[in-house]
Amino acid sequence: MMAHQEGQGSIAIRDLSYSYGALSALHGIDVSIQPGQVCCVLGPNGAGKSTFGATVAGALPVASGKVFLDDVDVGTEPLFRRARRGVAYIPEGGAVFPSLTVSENLCLGTKGLSRRGKAEIVEKAAGFFEFLAARRNTRAGMLSGGEQQMLSLARILITQPPYAIIDELSHGLAPAIVESLFHTLSESKGRTTFVLIEQYLERAYGIADILLVLSRGVAVYRGSASETSIEQLESLYQGQDHADAGQTSSANQD
Repeated sequence: MMAHQEGQGSIAIRDLSYSYGALSALHGIDVSIQPGQVCCVLGPNGAGKSTFGATVAGALPVASGKVFLDDVDVGTEPLFRRARRGVAYIPEGGAVFPSLTVSENLCLGTKGLSRRGKAEIVEKAAGFFEFLAARRNTRAGMLSGGEQQMLSLARILITQPPYAIIDELSHGLAPAIVESLFHTLSESKGRTTFVLIEQYLERAYGIADILLVLSRGVAVYRGSASETSIEQLESLYQGQDHADAGQTSSANQD
């Protein structure tokens, strides 16, 4: 498991583009994120949000443009190599192994760790979400959707990686679960550089340092959350929603 090191965590995206065949999913995206900041990526369905997250994480190759992690161009590196650099990635739907127990999920990548060491990891995770200790021997596939997302998030937070890309952490979950997830994220600010792909505007606005709004693969807004009012963000988002109404997204890449 990789722990965060002081000074790590800057992300710079330069002229990033990606296409699915003839369909342009991203075009000319630029954004800079400083260590410990939270960048929230917003936009309607089909905007290119998930494609953006996947290209930054390395799950999709960088077809055009640059991705820099701490000034190192990692655009040609696949997911596993970026993971070695400290990039944690939760794709839409979560990132748990359903056949493994909660404890086994939390202790992945800790080969040779003692039983006591593994117990300490579970207890650390329970500091974020209490139920994880009681369910440590439960297979992850038996957890509810919200519990699986909590487990996914806990796996990231216990290691404090330099970078974390999280796609729709709150999608389809009950408001109380969303509240718990964002509360935990807010308490972890500054330790990890987060790229959060979200649709909950108020939640995103409340935690973001940087806002990136996409529409049809293009950045229609990029700015500091401190310099953007929630009313401006809502107006911009609703405008894009209306502009995209009635249009079908090929392959539904959002």
